Amino acid sequence: MNELEHFEKDSLFDRMDADEEKLVMEKFKKLDVTSGEYVFKENDSGDTLYIVEKGTVSLKKLIINDYEKTLFVATEGLVFGEFSFIDGKERSASAFAEKDSALLSLKREDFEAFIKEHPLTGAKLYNNLLGTIARRLRMTNDAYRDAIRWGIEATGAENLNFQNIITENINIRIELNNNRTLEGRILQIEQSEAGYELIIAEQSGVLTLVPYHAINSVSVA
Repeated sequence: MNELEHFEKDSLFDRMDADEEKLVMEKFKKLDVTSGEYVFKENDSGDTLYIVEKGTVSLKKLIINDYEKTLFVATEGLVFGEFSFIDGKERSASAFAEKDSALLSLKREDFEAFIKEHPLTGAKLYNNLLGTIARRLRMTNDAYRDAIRWGIEATGAENLNFQNIITENINIRIELNNNRTLEGRILQIEQSEAGYELIIAEQSGVLTLVPYHAINSVSVA
């Protein structure tokens, strides 16, 4: 299998001929990362796109305190870092090398220079990258929907009348997936793009936002 065939999963080279693929690959630079090393951390500035040539990189987001949610695992041929590459904003998640990994990287400024020099090929790469992002978003939406459905069934929350708990200021106990326990009152339940979130007033007086998918069980204290 040649180098380019490794990248078919994310279809970055759709509708490109061999010469165009070669032009694109010449703009990528090699980067080696050691197991346990961060490629970048959440909220870092960054405008670089990465392809995993070899190894495994997990994309993790800090949900609450020390609890991290793995959003995506990038293995050989897969792309990550695409959001900051497109919009130039801070990293929305951390990229962590699960094992020694060989990456290919493309900076935004190099891509912009490439578009000026090869506008048609650059447009193909950009459109293919947008297609990758669209697929990722659909996968994420499906995963959150399934997680919420599973959470409601597994935690027994469907048997709790949350509205009554809020109205009556009933204390509840929440066991999180990171083995932490919260006790307090639910002030509000909100729905965001990431799913349902509980705003908890802990007994210490601290307000804590708890994503539903981080909950292992809910019971009346």
